[in-house]
Amino acid sequence: MAQTIVSKRVVQELDITALRKQLPSSTVLAPSDAGYSRTIERWSRAAEKPAGVAILPTTAEEIAAAVKYASHQGIDVAVKGGGHSTAGASSTNGGLLIDLAKMRRVTVDAVKQQLHVQGGCLWADVDEAAWEHGLATVGGTVADTGVGGLTLGGGYGVLSGERGLVIDNMVEATVVLANGEIKTASKDQNADLFWALLGSGQNFGVTTEFVLQAYPQKDMFYGTMVFLPIPENMTKLVKAVNDLFSVPEGGRSKSEGRGMGLLGMAKPPDAGGTTVILFIASLNASEAEGRKLLQPFVDVGPIVNTLTCGPYPDVNKQVPAVIGMRSSMKGAAFVLPIREEFVTEMLGKYNDFNEQCDDAAASLVAWELYGTCISSCERQCADCRLLPRSYDPSKVAKSDIGCFANRGYHLNSLIMPMWSKPENDQQCRQWAREMSLMFKHELEAHGQRTSNGIEGGASVRGHKGGVGIYGNYDQYDEISRDIFGSNYPQLQKLKAKYDPTNVFNKLFPITPEAKSTL
Repeated sequence: MAQTIVSKRVVQELDITALRKQLPSSTVLAPSDAGYSRTIERWSRAAEKPAGVAILPTTAEEIAAAVKYASHQGIDVAVKGGGHSTAGASSTNGGLLIDLAKMRRVTVDAVKQQLHVQGGCLWADVDEAAWEHGLATVGGTVADTGVGGLTLGGGYGVLSGERGLVIDNMVEATVVLANGEIKTASKDQNADLFWALLGSGQNFGVTTEFVLQAYPQKDMFYGTMVFLPIPENMTKLVKAVNDLFSVPEGGRSKSEGRGMGLLGMAKPPDAGGTTVILFIASLNASEAEGRKLLQPFVDVGPIVNTLTCGPYPDVNKQVPAVIGMRSSMKGAAFVLPIREEFVTEMLGKYNDFNEQCDDAAASLVAWELYGTCISSCERQCADCRLLPRSYDPSKVAKSDIGCFANRGYHLNSLIMPMWSKPENDQQCRQWAREMSLMFKHELEAHGQRTSNGIEGGASVRGHKGGVGIYGNYDQYDEISRDIFGSNYPQLQKLKAKYDPTNVFNKLFPITPEAKSTL
Protein backbone atom coordinates (compact mmCIF):
# COMPACT_ATOMS: atom_id res chain seq x y z
CA MET A 1 0.00 0.00 0.00
CA ALA A 2 1.45 3.36 -1.04
CA GLN A 3 1.52 6.33 1.28
CA THR A 4 -0.96 9.09 0.45
CA ILE A 5 0.78 12.26 -0.69
CA VAL A 6 -0.92 15.61 -0.28
CA SER A 7 -0.91 17.64 -3.49
CA LYS A 8 1.44 20.62 -3.50
CA ARG A 9 0.24 24.19 -3.65
CA VAL A 10 1.57 27.22 -5.48
CA VAL A 11 3.33 30.22 -3.97
CA GLN A 12 1.31 33.15 -2.64
CA GLU A 13 2.45 36.73 -1.99
CA LEU A 14 2.70 36.06 1.73
CA ASP A 15 5.13 33.20 0.99
CA ILE A 16 7.43 35.56 -0.90
CA THR A 17 7.37 37.98 2.03
CA ALA A 18 8.13 35.18 4.49
CA LEU A 19 11.00 33.81 2.39
CA ARG A 20 12.60 37.24 2.07
CA LYS A 21 12.45 37.58 5.84
CA GLN A 22 13.95 34.14 6.45
CA LEU A 23 16.61 34.47 3.74
CA PRO A 24 18.08 37.96 4.08
CA SER A 25 21.35 36.91 2.40
CA SER A 26 19.72 35.13 -0.57
CA THR A 27 18.33 36.63 -3.73
CA VAL A 28 14.56 36.10 -3.67
CA LEU A 29 12.81 36.94 -6.95
CA ALA A 30 9.11 37.33 -7.57
CA PRO A 31 7.79 37.06 -11.16
CA SER A 32 7.76 40.86 -11.47
CA ASP A 33 11.40 41.27 -10.36
CA ALA A 34 14.33 41.92 -12.65
CA GLY A 35 16.33 38.72 -13.11
CA TYR A 36 13.38 36.39 -12.53
CA SER A 37 13.00 35.50 -16.22
CA ARG A 38 16.61 34.35 -16.32
CA THR A 39 16.00 31.82 -13.54
CA ILE A 40 13.17 30.07 -15.39
CA GLU A 41 15.01 29.86 -18.73
CA ARG A 42 15.93 26.32 -19.72
CA TRP A 43 18.05 24.78 -22.45
CA SER A 44 14.80 23.55 -23.98
CA ARG A 45 12.08 26.16 -24.11
CA ALA A 46 9.54 23.31 -23.93
CA ALA A 47 10.77 22.58 -20.38
CA GLU A 48 10.13 26.08 -19.02
CA LYS A 49 7.45 26.74 -16.39
CA PRO A 50 6.61 29.94 -14.46
CA ALA A 51 7.80 29.50 -10.88
CA GLY A 52 5.89 31.33 -8.15
CA VAL A 53 9.17 32.52 -6.65
CA ALA A 54 12.85 31.87 -7.37
CA ILE A 55 15.65 31.94 -4.85
CA LEU A 56 19.38 32.01 -5.59
CA PRO A 57 21.13 30.76 -2.45
CA THR A 58 24.86 30.72 -1.76
CA THR A 59 25.01 28.21 1.11
CA ALA A 60 23.53 24.88 2.13
CA GLU A 61 22.02 26.59 5.16
CA GLU A 62 20.04 28.99 2.98
CA ILE A 63 18.77 26.08 0.91
CA ALA A 64 17.82 24.24 4.10
CA ALA A 65 15.72 27.17 5.30
CA ALA A 66 13.90 27.43 1.96
CA VAL A 67 13.24 23.68 1.71
CA LYS A 68 12.02 23.49 5.29
CA TYR A 69 9.60 26.36 4.67
CA ALA A 70 8.27 24.82 1.45
CA SER A 71 7.93 21.41 3.08
CA HIS A 72 5.97 22.74 6.04
CA GLN A 73 3.76 24.86 3.79
CA GLY A 74 3.14 22.12 1.21
CA ILE A 75 4.62 24.19 -1.64
CA ASP A 76 5.86 22.54 -4.83
CA VAL A 77 9.68 22.59 -5.12
CA ALA A 78 12.05 22.38 -8.09
CA VAL A 79 15.84 22.59 -8.19
CA LYS A 80 17.79 24.03 -11.11
CA GLY A 81 21.44 23.16 -11.65
CA GLY A 82 22.35 23.49 -15.31
CA GLY A 83 18.74 23.59 -16.53
CA HIS A 84 19.51 21.02 -19.21
CA SER A 85 16.69 18.55 -18.49
CA THR A 86 14.23 18.44 -21.37
CA ALA A 87 11.72 16.62 -19.15
CA GLY A 88 11.04 19.76 -17.12
CA ALA A 89 12.55 18.24 -13.98
CA SER A 90 14.14 21.56 -12.93
CA SER A 91 10.96 23.61 -13.35
CA THR A 92 7.83 24.21 -11.29
CA ASN A 93 4.50 25.66 -12.28
CA GLY A 94 3.84 28.23 -9.55
CA GLY A 95 6.04 26.64 -6.90
CA LEU A 96 9.39 27.42 -5.26
CA LEU A 97 12.40 27.29 -7.59
CA ILE A 98 15.83 26.85 -6.02
CA ASP A 99 18.32 28.11 -8.61
CA LEU A 100 21.89 27.04 -7.76
CA ALA A 101 23.51 29.44 -10.25
CA LYS A 102 25.47 31.21 -7.46
CA MET A 103 26.98 27.93 -6.21
CA ARG A 104 29.56 27.10 -8.88
CA ARG A 105 32.82 26.73 -6.96
CA VAL A 106 35.16 23.81 -7.63
CA THR A 107 37.92 23.07 -5.12
CA VAL A 108 40.66 20.60 -6.09
CA ASP A 109 42.38 18.40 -3.52
CA ALA A 110 45.49 17.61 -5.55
CA VAL A 111 46.83 15.19 -2.94
CA LYS A 112 43.75 12.96 -2.84
CA GLN A 113 42.97 13.76 -6.48
CA GLN A 114 39.43 14.67 -5.50
CA LEU A 115 37.15 17.44 -6.71
CA HIS A 116 34.77 19.27 -4.37
CA VAL A 117 32.04 20.51 -6.67
CA GLN A 118 29.18 22.79 -5.66
CA GLY A 119 25.70 21.81 -6.80
CA GLY A 120 25.27 24.62 -9.34
CA CYS A 121 28.40 23.82 -11.33
CA LEU A 122 28.43 23.01 -15.01
CA TRP A 123 30.77 20.33 -16.29
CA ALA A 124 32.88 23.02 -17.94
CA ASP A 125 33.63 24.36 -14.44
CA VAL A 126 34.76 20.92 -13.30
CA ASP A 127 36.79 20.10 -16.41
CA GLU A 128 38.73 23.37 -16.33
CA ALA A 129 39.47 23.28 -12.59
CA ALA A 130 40.66 19.67 -12.68
CA TRP A 131 42.75 20.22 -15.82
CA GLU A 132 44.78 22.92 -14.06
CA HIS A 133 46.13 20.06 -11.93
CA GLY A 134 46.46 17.57 -14.79
CA LEU A 135 43.33 15.71 -13.66
CA ALA A 136 39.99 14.67 -15.08
CA THR A 137 36.93 12.74 -13.98
CA VAL A 138 33.96 11.18 -15.73
CA GLY A 139 31.62 14.02 -16.68
CA GLY A 140 29.16 15.34 -19.19
CA THR A 141 29.95 15.12 -22.88
CA VAL A 142 28.35 18.55 -23.34
CA ALA A 143 30.26 21.09 -21.26
CA ASP A 144 27.28 23.29 -20.36
CA THR A 145 25.37 20.37 -18.79
CA GLY A 146 24.79 20.71 -15.06
CA VAL A 147 26.74 18.45 -12.72
CA GLY A 148 23.83 17.68 -10.40
CA GLY A 149 21.26 16.27 -12.78
CA LEU A 150 23.71 14.19 -14.80
CA THR A 151 25.39 12.77 -11.71
CA LEU A 152 22.29 11.91 -9.69
CA GLY A 153 20.80 10.07 -12.68
CA GLY A 154 23.93 7.95 -13.26
CA GLY A 155 26.04 9.93 -15.70
CA TYR A 156 27.91 8.76 -18.81
CA GLY A 157 30.99 10.51 -20.18
CA VAL A 158 33.87 10.05 -22.58
CA LEU A 159 35.87 8.26 -19.87
CA SER A 160 33.08 5.80 -18.99
CA GLY A 161 34.74 2.98 -20.91
CA GLU A 162 37.63 3.13 -18.43
CA ARG A 163 36.13 4.70 -15.30
CA GLY A 164 32.44 3.76 -15.35
CA LEU A 165 29.60 6.16 -14.65
CA VAL A 166 29.88 9.47 -12.80
CA ILE A 167 28.27 7.82 -9.77
CA ASP A 168 30.99 5.16 -9.80
CA ASN A 169 33.41 7.99 -9.06
CA MET A 170 31.38 9.85 -6.44
CA VAL A 171 33.07 9.74 -3.04
CA GLU A 172 30.74 11.87 -0.96
CA ALA A 173 27.83 14.27 -1.16
CA THR A 174 26.29 16.98 1.01
CA VAL A 175 22.50 16.90 0.85
CA VAL A 176 19.69 19.08 2.17
CA LEU A 177 16.78 16.83 3.10
CA ALA A 178 13.07 17.61 2.94
CA ASN A 179 12.96 18.49 6.66
CA GLY A 180 15.82 20.97 6.27
CA GLU A 181 18.53 18.76 7.76
CA ILE A 182 21.95 18.87 6.10
CA LYS A 183 23.52 15.43 5.77
CA THR A 184 26.85 14.12 4.55
CA ALA A 185 26.45 10.90 2.62
CA SER A 186 29.21 8.45 1.72
CA LYS A 187 29.90 4.75 2.01
CA ASP A 188 30.81 5.39 5.66
CA GLN A 189 28.23 8.05 6.61
CA ASN A 190 24.51 7.63 5.98
CA ALA A 191 25.37 4.79 3.62
CA ASP A 192 21.73 4.06 2.80
CA LEU A 193 21.19 7.64 1.64
CA PHE A 194 24.42 7.49 -0.37
CA TRP A 195 23.20 4.32 -2.09
CA ALA A 196 19.96 6.07 -3.02
CA LEU A 197 21.74 9.16 -4.33
CA LEU A 198 23.73 7.02 -6.78
CA GLY A 199 21.08 6.79 -9.45
CA SER A 200 17.89 8.33 -8.02
CA GLY A 201 19.32 11.30 -6.18
CA GLN A 202 16.81 13.86 -7.43
CA ASN A 203 14.26 12.08 -5.25
CA PHE A 204 16.04 12.58 -1.95
CA GLY A 205 17.07 16.19 -1.56
CA VAL A 206 19.13 19.08 -2.84
CA THR A 207 22.74 18.03 -3.30
CA THR A 208 24.81 21.11 -2.52
CA GLU A 209 28.25 19.54 -2.97
CA PHE A 210 29.68 16.50 -4.73
CA VAL A 211 33.10 15.00 -4.03
CA LEU A 212 34.31 13.25 -7.17
CA GLN A 213 37.36 11.07 -7.66
CA ALA A 214 39.67 12.36 -10.37
CA TYR A 215 42.57 10.77 -12.23
CA PRO A 216 45.74 11.93 -13.98
CA GLN A 217 44.84 12.84 -17.53
CA LYS A 218 46.87 13.57 -20.66
CA ASP A 219 45.74 15.13 -23.91
CA MET A 220 43.16 13.15 -25.88
CA PHE A 221 42.64 12.51 -29.57
CA TYR A 222 39.22 13.71 -30.67
CA GLY A 223 37.20 15.36 -33.39
CA THR A 224 34.21 15.23 -35.71
CA MET A 225 33.98 13.69 -39.15
CA VAL A 226 31.08 14.44 -41.48
CA PHE A 227 30.04 12.11 -44.32
CA LEU A 228 27.55 12.18 -47.14
CA PRO A 229 24.88 9.47 -46.59
CA ILE A 230 25.47 7.58 -49.82
CA PRO A 231 25.19 3.75 -49.70
CA GLU A 232 28.92 3.14 -50.11
CA ASN A 233 29.71 5.42 -47.17
CA MET A 234 27.02 3.85 -44.99
CA THR A 235 28.44 0.37 -45.57
CA LYS A 236 31.97 1.42 -44.66
CA LEU A 237 30.96 3.53 -41.65
CA VAL A 238 28.85 0.83 -40.02
CA LYS A 239 31.65 -1.67 -40.53
CA ALA A 240 34.20 0.75 -39.03
CA VAL A 241 32.00 1.32 -35.96
CA ASN A 242 31.44 -2.38 -35.37
CA ASP A 243 35.14 -3.17 -35.87
CA LEU A 244 36.22 -0.50 -33.36
CA PHE A 245 33.76 -1.14 -30.56
CA SER A 246 32.68 -4.80 -30.73
CA VAL A 247 34.54 -7.39 -28.67
CA PRO A 248 35.57 -10.57 -30.46
CA GLU A 249 35.29 -13.87 -28.63
CA GLY A 250 38.19 -14.34 -26.26
CA GLY A 251 39.69 -10.93 -26.94
CA ARG A 252 39.41 -7.18 -26.49
CA SER A 253 37.80 -4.48 -28.54
CA LYS A 254 40.14 -2.41 -30.65
CA SER A 255 39.25 0.64 -28.57
CA GLU A 256 40.12 -1.28 -25.35
CA GLY A 257 37.66 0.80 -23.38
CA ARG A 258 39.56 4.01 -24.10
CA GLY A 259 37.12 5.56 -26.50
CA MET A 260 33.70 6.99 -27.03
CA GLY A 261 31.98 7.60 -30.33
CA LEU A 262 28.69 9.04 -31.49
CA LEU A 263 27.30 7.92 -34.82
CA GLY A 264 24.48 10.22 -35.80
CA MET A 265 22.35 11.75 -38.50
CA ALA A 266 21.72 15.48 -38.57
CA LYS A 267 21.23 18.58 -40.72
CA PRO A 268 23.94 21.00 -39.53
CA PRO A 269 23.27 24.66 -40.41
CA ASP A 270 26.40 24.85 -42.56
CA ALA A 271 25.32 21.78 -44.60
CA GLY A 272 22.79 23.80 -46.54
CA GLY A 273 19.81 21.66 -45.59
CA THR A 274 21.52 18.38 -46.50
CA THR A 275 21.30 15.40 -44.18
CA VAL A 276 24.74 14.14 -43.20
CA ILE A 277 26.18 11.33 -41.12
CA LEU A 278 28.33 12.37 -38.18
CA PHE A 279 30.94 10.46 -36.28
CA ILE A 280 32.15 12.29 -33.17
CA ALA A 281 35.15 10.54 -31.65
CA SER A 282 37.03 10.80 -28.37
CA LEU A 283 39.99 8.53 -27.63
CA ASN A 284 42.11 8.50 -24.50
CA ALA A 285 45.14 7.86 -26.65
CA SER A 286 48.13 9.56 -28.21
CA GLU A 287 47.77 11.21 -31.61
CA ALA A 288 49.62 8.34 -33.29
CA GLU A 289 47.41 5.71 -31.64
CA GLY A 290 44.27 7.73 -32.30
CA ARG A 291 44.99 8.21 -35.99
CA LYS A 292 45.68 4.51 -36.38
CA LEU A 293 42.40 3.51 -34.67
CA LEU A 294 40.32 6.00 -36.65
CA GLN A 295 42.00 5.49 -40.02
CA PRO A 296 39.12 3.30 -41.30
CA PHE A 297 36.79 6.29 -40.82
CA VAL A 298 39.19 8.65 -42.56
CA ASP A 299 39.44 6.18 -45.45
CA VAL A 300 35.68 6.57 -46.03
CA GLY A 301 36.33 10.15 -47.16
CA PRO A 302 34.75 12.66 -44.75
CA ILE A 303 33.78 16.04 -46.18
CA VAL A 304 34.74 17.53 -42.79
CA ASN A 305 37.49 16.20 -40.53
CA THR A 306 38.47 18.03 -37.32
CA LEU A 307 40.52 15.24 -35.72
CA THR A 308 43.21 16.64 -33.48
CA CYS A 309 45.01 16.11 -30.18
CA GLY A 310 44.16 18.46 -27.33
CA PRO A 311 43.20 18.98 -23.67
CA TYR A 312 40.40 17.03 -22.04
CA PRO A 313 38.15 20.07 -21.41
CA ASP A 314 38.00 20.72 -25.16
CA VAL A 315 36.74 17.19 -25.82
CA ASN A 316 33.48 18.01 -24.07
CA LYS A 317 32.99 21.15 -26.13
CA GLN A 318 32.61 19.32 -29.44
CA VAL A 319 28.82 19.40 -29.35
CA PRO A 320 27.64 23.03 -29.35
CA ALA A 321 24.77 23.99 -27.06
CA VAL A 322 21.89 25.24 -29.19
CA ILE A 323 19.99 27.44 -26.75
CA GLY A 324 16.48 28.74 -27.36
CA MET A 325 14.95 25.77 -29.19
CA ARG A 326 12.27 23.38 -27.99
CA SER A 327 13.68 19.90 -27.54
CA SER A 328 13.10 16.42 -26.18
CA MET A 329 15.92 13.97 -25.51
CA LYS A 330 14.16 10.63 -25.99
CA GLY A 331 16.21 7.64 -24.95
CA ALA A 332 16.38 4.13 -26.35
CA ALA A 333 18.87 1.25 -26.41
CA PHE A 334 20.78 -0.92 -28.87
CA VAL A 335 23.39 -3.65 -29.01
CA LEU A 336 26.33 -4.27 -31.31
CA PRO A 337 26.84 -5.04 -34.09
CA ILE A 338 24.82 -2.24 -35.66
CA ARG A 339 23.08 -3.39 -38.84
CA GLU A 340 23.55 -1.24 -41.93
CA GLU A 341 19.95 -1.92 -42.98
CA PHE A 342 18.68 -0.50 -39.69
CA VAL A 343 20.73 2.69 -40.00
CA THR A 344 19.48 3.13 -43.56
CA GLU A 345 15.88 2.64 -42.44
CA MET A 346 16.31 5.19 -39.66
CA LEU A 347 17.84 7.63 -42.13
CA GLY A 348 14.76 7.34 -44.31
CA LYS A 349 12.46 7.99 -41.36
CA TYR A 350 14.60 10.95 -40.33
CA ASN A 351 14.34 12.51 -43.79
CA ASP A 352 10.59 11.84 -43.97
CA PHE A 353 10.08 13.61 -40.65
CA ASN A 354 12.04 16.65 -41.79
CA GLU A 355 9.95 16.87 -44.94
CA GLN A 356 6.76 16.75 -42.87
CA CYS A 357 7.98 19.25 -40.27
CA ASP A 358 10.37 21.83 -41.68
CA ASP A 359 10.52 23.42 -38.21
CA ALA A 360 12.59 20.47 -36.90
CA ALA A 361 15.71 20.58 -39.11
CA ALA A 362 18.00 20.68 -36.04
CA SER A 363 16.84 17.23 -34.88
CA LEU A 364 19.31 14.40 -34.23
CA VAL A 365 19.33 10.60 -34.07
CA ALA A 366 22.41 9.04 -32.51
CA TRP A 367 24.02 5.78 -31.42
CA GLU A 368 26.30 6.34 -28.39
CA LEU A 369 29.31 4.05 -28.35
CA TYR A 370 31.65 3.21 -25.50
CA GLY A 371 34.68 1.02 -25.70
CA THR A 372 34.33 -2.38 -24.06
CA CYS A 373 36.81 -4.81 -22.63
CA ILE A 374 36.26 -8.52 -22.15
CA SER A 375 38.28 -8.53 -18.94
CA SER A 376 35.77 -6.24 -17.23
CA CYS A 377 33.24 -9.07 -16.80
CA GLU A 378 34.08 -10.41 -13.36
CA ARG A 379 30.85 -12.34 -12.91
CA GLN A 380 28.43 -14.15 -15.17
CA CYS A 381 24.96 -12.75 -14.49
CA ALA A 382 21.93 -14.04 -16.35
CA ASP A 383 22.01 -11.35 -19.01
CA CYS A 384 25.69 -11.87 -19.74
CA ARG A 385 25.00 -15.54 -20.43
CA LEU A 386 22.16 -14.62 -22.77
CA LEU A 387 24.29 -12.36 -24.93
CA PRO A 388 26.63 -13.45 -27.72
CA ARG A 389 30.31 -13.00 -26.92
CA SER A 390 30.47 -9.94 -29.15
CA TYR A 391 28.40 -8.13 -26.52
CA ASP A 392 30.75 -8.50 -23.59
CA PRO A 393 30.13 -5.96 -20.80
CA SER A 394 31.80 -2.61 -20.45
CA LYS A 395 33.21 -0.94 -17.38
CA VAL A 396 29.74 0.48 -16.73
CA ALA A 397 28.12 -2.98 -16.54
CA LYS A 398 30.85 -4.31 -14.24
CA SER A 399 30.01 -2.07 -11.28
CA ASP A 400 27.22 -2.72 -8.83
CA ILE A 401 27.47 0.64 -7.04
CA GLY A 402 24.29 2.45 -6.02
CA CYS A 403 20.66 2.04 -7.06
CA PHE A 404 21.28 2.71 -10.77
CA ALA A 405 19.35 -0.31 -12.03
CA ASN A 406 20.01 -0.08 -15.74
CA ARG A 407 23.54 -1.36 -16.00
CA GLY A 408 23.67 -3.95 -18.70
CA TYR A 409 25.17 -5.13 -21.92
CA HIS A 410 23.57 -2.59 -24.19
CA LEU A 411 24.36 0.97 -25.27
CA ASN A 412 22.31 4.16 -25.28
CA SER A 413 20.69 5.74 -28.29
CA LEU A 414 19.18 9.19 -28.52
CA ILE A 415 16.30 10.55 -30.57
CA MET A 416 16.31 14.31 -30.14
CA PRO A 417 13.72 16.35 -32.03
CA MET A 418 14.47 20.08 -31.93
CA TRP A 419 11.90 22.61 -33.07
CA SER A 420 10.82 26.20 -32.42
CA LYS A 421 7.01 26.38 -32.59
CA PRO A 422 4.85 25.17 -29.64
CA GLU A 423 2.19 23.95 -32.05
CA ASN A 424 4.66 21.28 -33.21
CA ASP A 425 5.17 19.81 -29.72
CA GLN A 426 2.92 16.80 -30.18
CA GLN A 427 4.15 15.95 -33.69
CA CYS A 428 7.82 16.08 -32.67
CA ARG A 429 7.35 13.99 -29.55
CA GLN A 430 5.28 11.44 -31.46
CA TRP A 431 8.09 11.09 -34.01
CA ALA A 432 10.56 10.49 -31.17
CA ARG A 433 8.26 7.83 -29.72
CA GLU A 434 7.98 6.08 -33.09
CA MET A 435 11.74 6.13 -33.63
CA SER A 436 12.26 4.76 -30.12
CA LEU A 437 9.96 1.86 -30.91
CA MET A 438 12.04 1.14 -34.00
CA PHE A 439 15.05 0.71 -31.72
CA LYS A 440 12.98 -1.71 -29.64
CA HIS A 441 12.11 -3.77 -32.72
CA GLU A 442 15.78 -3.80 -33.68
CA LEU A 443 16.68 -5.17 -30.26
CA GLU A 444 14.15 -7.93 -30.81
CA ALA A 445 15.71 -8.64 -34.21
CA HIS A 446 18.98 -9.18 -32.34
CA GLY A 447 17.22 -11.74 -30.13
CA GLN A 448 17.00 -9.47 -27.09
CA ARG A 449 14.25 -9.74 -24.49
CA THR A 450 12.54 -6.33 -24.43
CA SER A 451 9.97 -4.81 -22.11
CA ASN A 452 6.24 -5.01 -22.70
CA GLY A 453 2.90 -3.96 -21.28
CA ILE A 454 2.79 -0.72 -19.30
CA GLU A 455 6.52 -0.22 -19.63
CA GLY A 456 6.61 0.32 -23.40
CA GLY A 457 9.67 1.95 -24.89
CA ALA A 458 12.76 0.69 -26.66
CA SER A 459 14.33 -1.29 -23.87
CA VAL A 460 16.14 -4.46 -22.95
CA ARG A 461 15.94 -6.10 -19.56
CA GLY A 462 18.96 -5.53 -17.32
CA HIS A 463 20.26 -7.89 -14.65
CA LYS A 464 18.56 -5.88 -11.89
CA GLY A 465 15.21 -5.83 -13.62
CA GLY A 466 15.64 -2.36 -15.07
CA VAL A 467 14.49 -1.62 -18.57
CA GLY A 468 17.90 -0.77 -19.91
CA ILE A 469 17.01 2.85 -20.61
CA TYR A 470 18.98 5.82 -19.34
CA GLY A 471 16.85 7.74 -16.84
CA ASN A 472 18.48 11.07 -17.64
CA TYR A 473 16.85 10.92 -21.06
CA ASP A 474 13.14 11.53 -21.59
CA GLN A 475 11.04 8.39 -21.26
CA TYR A 476 7.45 9.07 -22.31
CA ASP A 477 5.97 5.69 -21.43
CA GLU A 478 8.21 4.28 -18.72
CA ILE A 479 7.43 4.83 -15.06
CA SER A 480 9.59 4.87 -11.93
CA ARG A 481 9.31 1.12 -11.35
CA ASP A 482 10.71 0.57 -14.84
CA ILE A 483 13.70 2.84 -14.31
CA PHE A 484 14.65 1.55 -10.84
CA GLY A 485 13.72 -2.08 -11.42
CA SER A 486 14.21 -4.44 -8.48
CA ASN A 487 15.66 -1.58 -6.42
CA TYR A 488 12.31 0.22 -6.31
CA PRO A 489 10.94 -1.37 -3.08
CA GLN A 490 14.13 -0.46 -1.17
CA LEU A 491 13.99 3.05 -2.59
CA GLN A 492 10.41 3.34 -1.36
CA LYS A 493 11.56 2.49 2.17
CA LEU A 494 14.32 5.08 2.00
CA LYS A 495 11.92 7.64 0.56
CA ALA A 496 9.65 7.13 3.57
CA LYS A 497 12.66 7.71 5.82
CA TYR A 498 14.14 10.77 4.13
CA ASP A 499 11.25 12.40 2.22
CA PRO A 500 7.93 10.97 3.47
CA THR A 501 5.79 13.76 2.00
CA ASN A 502 7.45 13.57 -1.42
CA VAL A 503 8.83 17.10 -1.53
CA PHE A 504 11.28 16.03 -4.24
CA ASN A 505 9.13 14.50 -6.98
CA LYS A 506 10.17 15.86 -10.36
CA LEU A 507 11.94 13.04 -12.23
CA PHE A 508 10.67 9.45 -11.98
CA PRO A 509 9.20 10.17 -8.53
CA ILE A 510 9.38 7.42 -5.92
CA THR A 511 6.25 6.84 -3.85
CA PRO A 512 7.20 6.51 -0.17
CA GLU A 513 6.42 3.17 1.45
CA ALA A 514 3.28 3.34 3.58
CA LYS A 515 3.68 3.16 7.33
CA SER A 516 2.41 -0.02 8.86
CA THR A 517 -0.96 0.28 10.61
CA LEU A 518 -0.42 -2.87 12.67
